[in-house]
Amino acid sequence: MEFVSTVKVTTAQVDDLGHLNHVFALQILEYARDDWYAEAGLWQGRRWSGAENLATLVLNINFNYRGECFLDEDLKIITRPMERGSKSFTLAQQIVKPDSTIAIEGTVTSLVMDMEQHRTLPVPECLARYLPTRK
Repeated sequence: MEFVSTVKVTTAQVDDLGHLNHVFALQILEYARDDWYAEAGLWQGRRWSGAENLATLVLNINFNYRGECFLDEDLKIITRPMERGSKSFTLAQQIVKPDSTIAIEGTVTSLVMDMEQHRTLPVPECLARYLPTRK
């Protein structure tokens, strides 16, 4: 299941060079993953469906910056499922500029954790159904 989020680059997100700061780029990508989780049925608003003590945690993040994003640009963030293991899963993401060029792309591997018991959990079915098994 591919999910597309959109965002406009704001004054607070640009650096002294006039383009989207890398920290805010990662934040935009995180918000887009939250949108994907919600679409998949994981989140009810900003809460885990049925169990508030669970959270997703990033294990690995790897993004390549291919081009600059500027103030007031409307960006499209594409989030796609890639693969899953027994407990971790990987999503691919891209930030696409208005001219359809890819500004940033990469992958994020995450897991689900019970924050009360401090233990990882198997990938929930609501996510697993969209993620092919890791080879």
